[in-house]
Amino acid sequence: MYKVGDVVVYRRDVCRVTGKKKSDFTGEMCYLLVPYNNTDNSITMQVPISNKAGHLRDLVTKDQIDELIQNAPGIETLESKPANMKSQYATLMKGGSLEDLVCIIKTSYLRNDERMKNHKKLASIDAEYLEKAENLLYSELSVAMNMSYDESKEFFEKEVALVEKKNKKARSAKKS
Repeated sequence: MYKVGDVVVYRRDVCRVTGKKKSDFTGEMCYLLVPYNNTDNSITMQVPISNKAGHLRDLVTKDQIDELIQNAPGIETLESKPANMKSQYATLMKGGSLEDLVCIIKTSYLRNDERMKNHKKLASIDAEYLEKAENLLYSELSVAMNMSYDESKEFFEKEVALVEKKNKKARSAKKS
């Protein structure tokens, strides 16, 4: 049960619980949620307290962020099949995990990098989903870590790079 003032994630949006109200449509008790960056409270959503659909969850914790950073290098990318990239990305966007967002980001970076090396223009579908995934991931991390969006992005990318470097060094030492 959340209380007024709690910060939660509804679907993929970081929101603040502003109250509770009985729905005029269903008669069910609902949380009133305002998207976190909506400073004028012009948007309010009603989400059933029962959360039967499972779209409401706690904001990511610092421990979960650390775990995500440690796991990020091992998160697999999508199979690069241009014919169904949009549906693969869309499926991951519907999921609730931050790992899904990292998968989209990694896949988009790698596909765009490959296209640039082959002197091809960047795929608009990759750019679109990269932007969406980064926005959702870094928006949630910024609230959880009390940082700006840009600071959270820089922090996450730097920490993941350090983990990758450490893993690479460990693999090299193991081979010797």
